Amino acid sequence: MKRIQTIDFLRGFSILVMLFFHGSYYWDSLPSKNQMNQMLNNPLAGLAMLLGKAAGIFALLSGMSNAVSMNTRMNSGKNKPKQIFFGGLMTGLWIIIIGKVQGTVFNHTVIGTAQYPYPDGPPNYAIIVGSIQTGSLQLPNIYSLLYRTTALFIIGLSVICTGIALALLGLKEGYKKTRRNLIILGVVATTIVMVTHPLKESLRPIWLDAYVNGKHATGAFLSILIGDSFPFFPYVGYALYGAMFGIAFSQNIDKKKVTLVGGIGSGAYIIAGSILLGFMGHPSAEEIHETLSIQWNFLLVGFFLLISTFVYNVHYWKEERKTRKFFTNTFTRRFGIMTLTIFVFEPLVGTSIKVLIMDNIFPGWSVNPVFPFIYGGSLIFLWYGILKLWEKGRFIGSLEWMNGKITSFLTGRDASRINIGRNLYGENFQNK
Repeated sequence: MKRIQTIDFLRGFSILVMLFFHGSYYWDSLPSKNQMNQMLNNPLAGLAMLLGKAAGIFALLSGMSNAVSMNTRMNSGKNKPKQIFFGGLMTGLWIIIIGKVQGTVFNHTVIGTAQYPYPDGPPNYAIIVGSIQTGSLQLPNIYSLLYRTTALFIIGLSVICTGIALALLGLKEGYKKTRRNLIILGVVATTIVMVTHPLKESLRPIWLDAYVNGKHATGAFLSILIGDSFPFFPYVGYALYGAMFGIAFSQNIDKKKVTLVGGIGSGAYIIAGSILLGFMGHPSAEEIHETLSIQWNFLLVGFFLLISTFVYNVHYWKEERKTRKFFTNTFTRRFGIMTLTIFVFEPLVGTSIKVLIMDNIFPGWSVNPVFPFIYGGSLIFLWYGILKLWEKGRFIGSLEWMNGKITSFLTGRDASRINIGRNLYGENFQNK
């Protein structure tokens, strides 16, 4: 199936927003918990905190893009359900390994632990970035290693779970039963999102007790389910919603039907989330790294379904339409195609420039919160330059290139996706 450029655009737009919001990691005068909670009374500050939790869209996009590929391969007869399962497992595990290396070596410094949460808790350093930041060797602690998961962990887990779901649904040519498969995925995804809050309420005290009392095997297991930042609940639910759109793309389902279902689903979540937000308010600052609160969970999944529905419609606009050209431009899609590399190395690049250059030329610049966010936005143009130069080398050596090489070897899949330049420009890449 021809590469779906609008998915690359949405992924690229998401990573651009992430680069901007990661400016907060360069802010050196973080307010106390009480000050942060007072700030959350400002609607704009609350909205900013909510958008700062929007990295879950990468789980949805993972489910979407992988379902396009998986479902297309089964329908064309290129792969059997067993191969889909194995391919998803190998690819997902590889991404999880990359995520663990990134979290241990290159990640931004995260404030707070399970026992002493953000923003008054202690810092958690990654080896290289933390050492650059402090000027002395830093080693990761048990919280970073076992109790907190990263976005790459949930992306990898989303690939695995999408592969399992589609492989099971594809048994005995079940991949042909599109309507049945969409209903099942929708029910499972909705169930995962809905049970997140009660599971968090019941399991998090056990998770905290495991951390405090050194029961790390129990703590590590529960961290996968409801731990800090990016656990199974609710993000795999997001991935399965994404898989529904992926099947719709691969089957060219009528956009009116997708718009109707996506509009109803997104509207229901946004209304429910808004009502809960009105009654409950924003979660307190110390919950910022926790499993998503119910009001933020509903608002985010509603927003993600809404923009996914919109992107699905854009895909079927006429190619000569000017607005469609905006949603397929190479500037944004370049970031979308190279998301993994940017995500892993952005903390190293941003922190190195801040500590070694900016702090020496402009001492104290990062105390005012405005300047770190401007700095985060400016990194977009730095990464654009890096990607343009890398393009001349056909992106060889990037994590996307390595990922394609390794997973193609392990799964026996077509290695054409390694040609990242062709994915960006089409067959004309040879002339660029």
